[in-house]
Amino acid sequence: MVHDRIRSLRKERRLTQTMLAQKVGVSAQVVSNWERQYTSPDLEDLTKIAHALHTTADYLLGLSDETEDEMREIKEHLKNQGYDHPVFFDKKAWFGVQPEEIKQIENYFRFLLQQKNIS
Repeated sequence: MVHDRIRSLRKERRLTQTMLAQKVGVSAQVVSNWERQYTSPDLEDLTKIAHALHTTADYLLGLSDETEDEMREIKEHLKNQGYDHPVFFDKKAWFGVQPEEIKQIENYFRFLLQQKNIS
């Protein structure tokens, strides 16, 4: 499964084997061997592949069907904006939030987005 998912995402992201190899720090032949199931990436390379293809190791391994690592991308974007530890990524806090509060948070966020589009 990992072999097919690497090949499929690489093509979907319009990367050549050489381009992916450069991002991961291996040769194009190594990428070719992974895709043809001659060899498998080790854990370190799997992490680099996932990052290069903007996905998760779970997806590559078949443990998830979510191709995008949206949370990582959002966290990276916020970090680039100067927000290293925003409160809305506090896992413990979220477990205390009730369903009606989640709806309020969602409505407020939609309101903010709407205001931004109007300006």
